[in-house]
Amino acid sequence: MSNPAVTPEVQDLIHLRLSQADESLAEARLLVERAMRLGAMDRIYFTMFYCACALLATKEFGPSRDGNVAGTFQREFVKTGLIPPEVGDRFKRATQLHNDADIGSKTPPDADRLRELLADADSFLTTTKLFLGKQ
Repeated sequence: MSNPAVTPEVQDLIHLRLSQADESLAEARLLVERAMRLGAMDRIYFTMFYCACALLATKEFGPSRDGNVAGTFQREFVKTGLIPPEVGDRFKRATQLHNDADIGSKTPPDADRLRELLADADSFLTTTKLFLGKQ
């Protein structure tokens, strides 16, 4: 990262979030292969969540406990045109599906849908890394 405004602390946070995203994606792949749908949905969501947190760190938004990472990400990156709208839409869908399955009363998506969501998470991670590499 070549952005001089990004402090070493922020660089460390971004590195942590990207490492968490990489690990979550690897875990999601294993869980999808084993048809463990709830765990897979959880890890897919967190892959995207950690990507959004890494991006938000570049704008000095720290870890959020208010559950509005998706909304802040939309406002700061999607609505401003920094990240393509389809990436924001994928994150919104994953957030909703995660909430429905985790704390709601709906079952997790089926295996085919989870594979699509896994590809979305992989794409989001790639987009995040490309964006951060251009900083």
